[in-house]
Amino acid sequence: MVQISRRKVLHLMGAGVATSALSAPMYARAQSAPYKMGFVSALSGPAEALGRPMLFGAQLAVDEINAAGGINGRSIELHVRDTKAKPDTGTVAARELIGEGCNMLLGCVSSSVALAINGILKQENATLITAAAHSLRLTHEDFNRHYFRVTDNPYMRQRAQAKLMAELYPDVTSWGGLIPDHEYGRSTWEAYRHGLNTFYPELAGVQPTISDPILTQYGGSDYRNYIASALRDPAVGFFSSLYGGDAISLFQQAKPYGFFQKKAPFMDSANEFIAARAMKQELPEMWVGSHWYFGAFKGNEISDRLYNKYQEETGNKHPDGFVSEGHATVMAYAGALAKAPEGSTEEVISALEGLTFETATGSRTLRAEDHQAIKPVIIYRLRGADNDAGFEIMEYRVIDGAETIEDATPGQPVNW
Repeated sequence: MVQISRRKVLHLMGAGVATSALSAPMYARAQSAPYKMGFVSALSGPAEALGRPMLFGAQLAVDEINAAGGINGRSIELHVRDTKAKPDTGTVAARELIGEGCNMLLGCVSSSVALAINGILKQENATLITAAAHSLRLTHEDFNRHYFRVTDNPYMRQRAQAKLMAELYPDVTSWGGLIPDHEYGRSTWEAYRHGLNTFYPELAGVQPTISDPILTQYGGSDYRNYIASALRDPAVGFFSSLYGGDAISLFQQAKPYGFFQKKAPFMDSANEFIAARAMKQELPEMWVGSHWYFGAFKGNEISDRLYNKYQEETGNKHPDGFVSEGHATVMAYAGALAKAPEGSTEEVISALEGLTFETATGSRTLRAEDHQAIKPVIIYRLRGADNDAGFEIMEYRVIDGAETIEDATPGQPVNW
């Protein structure tokens, strides 16, 4: 977990102190009013391990911009709120930030929180760029012009993951899934299933057998009944989109049953290094989806800087991809503000549409039609190891997101 101290987070949240104030000695403060951005994400509860790295990246981007003199001669203030990954808390937090003058919101781990905030953006005349929140509804059925997603989505990532499995494991033709019973779980499973049905016939010449997914609770502690159901399932390969503490609990409880020997390959949708850091040598071998892997982007100036700063401040050599995505949300707004210096909501929206900007994974473009970013999909294979980290990256793949992204159909469901 990224070690941003709880004291520092609470200080930012409670006192409303701007990140720019923390770095004031590093640059000459602009004479005009600062641009205000509101960070809304889970900083406590089961999803804290995702939200804090996101804040780390966003805060670093703000510090870097302010140290360079700001944008249009104006600094950035970052105001922070904890959503606890709860939709009602998230909407209250968003309204508080907007009331403080933050018409540019960013963050969001949870799709349910993002969907709730999305519903008030037009009324409140604000924008939201999410650094996770992968629900396909956000750029399809529930699309509105005030929302943007800076990262990949389940259609892109889970189809890329399924494609990789068809390439590497053509003989594993039966698949099952363990997914949380909420919007993110359903989106990820539908996309992974679609990818299996698309790429196994295309690459392996066979039609896969796909079991109905096993739906699990969110925020649970005992997953043994779900594990038992999965073990009874005839599927050989397994996919999981549980995340954070829920995923760690399931993996720890499944391992004594020999689950990962009986159900292999195992594809984890998005847990980055979170489970690996928690389980260390006990981590079973699995493929894991990530927003960013520093080892894959050496030589990228932003990636190298993020990695070095993270390691310097935390002592941790394996930053989660949420660091990159938090950083990218601020960089997207920065790119828009360079074109829309007044910073009004309508101007920012127009500037974000079709914007291409630089990130730790290279150039990204926010599609003008549906506000979905086109970016690489990163997948690596992990297992526990007897080394300082307690785990090792066995191999990784970077897949061009343009190869697996869906057609833009804002206001309409995905055309499967």
